[in-house]
Amino acid sequence: MAVIDSLCPEKPSAFESVSLTSRIVGLRIEEMSDRVNDLLKTCCSNFNAFSLALDESTDMKDTAQLAIFIRGVTAALQVYEEFLQLVPLHGTTTGQDIFDAVLQCVKQPSLDLSRLVCVTTDGSPAMTGKKKGAASLLVRHCEAAEHTQPIHKVHCIIHQ
Repeated sequence: MAVIDSLCPEKPSAFESVSLTSRIVGLRIEEMSDRVNDLLKTCCSNFNAFSLALDESTDMKDTAQLAIFIRGVTAALQVYEEFLQLVPLHGTTTGQDIFDAVLQCVKQPSLDLSRLVCVTTDGSPAMTGKKKGAASLLVRHCEAAEHTQPIHKVHCIIHQ
């Protein structure tokens, strides 16, 4: 209420009835999260083509974190770039672990992997390895699913 007094001193009664218990705040956060996820699903379903950017790093508690970003383009040539998910990788961080995390992530917004055109990664062997790297595993997975267009693998210029 101290903030309300300085920002909106003429309307303090409008804010007095707002419940700010931890339970209510938690429910509001869940509602906002669901809404953001629904918007992301809608946006991704309109992509004619998309690319994924993967970056794995370790946080202060030595937990590997995989950041997954998507950039897609619609039929009207509108380009969207969104953060998909931050996935904690507990235990090992092999190419297979990263690949599995990516597959799990693309299932949530129901991404059609037949529209994947590019995978951008950092330079770690777990990402770029020709046989067991996450990008190579993803390309082979799409080829096995009769993916018709080539998928480009790109090493992020920031990491070079």
